[in-house]
Amino acid sequence: MPTESDTTRLSLSEVSGLDPKQAAQADGMYRRLRESIRSGEIPPGATMDSADLATSYKVGGEVVRAVLKGLTRDGLICGQGRSVTVTAPSDRRSGHGARPAPPPRTSGPQYYPAFGENKTLSQWAADPRCRVKLVRLSGRIHAGGWDVERAISTPLAPK
Repeated sequence: MPTESDTTRLSLSEVSGLDPKQAAQADGMYRRLRESIRSGEIPPGATMDSADLATSYKVGGEVVRAVLKGLTRDGLICGQGRSVTVTAPSDRRSGHGARPAPPPRTSGPQYYPAFGENKTLSQWAADPRCRVKLVRLSGRIHAGGWDVERAISTPLAPK
């Protein structure tokens, strides 16, 4: 169970109202998105749509809202409502619930092989062959276990 002082997990107030299964889903999703943002895999300026997140991670809106509260608390996103924006390190001012920018990763960016090439998820999302936004692409691969080529080339299902 998360505690109020554990900054690598959602706080108790952020998961209040969720059942234990939803709280666990929210915490796992929060950790994956937090790491993707802090590593630069989801770059500053990228937008994340709450409906896309819910679909990508196969969770309900209340889980997504808890995750977005945690990412906002960490100073990693800004905005309200359906769409939020990943903030740049210079936008993470202290005094607004933000934490200092993390030290750079020593292992470097993660590359994903597809179509005989190796690129980061940000690079794949910008590739003309990619049919979805970066957040959806990341969710398909990390949460959904999709093959990288399939995650890149499969368009959204028509509604």
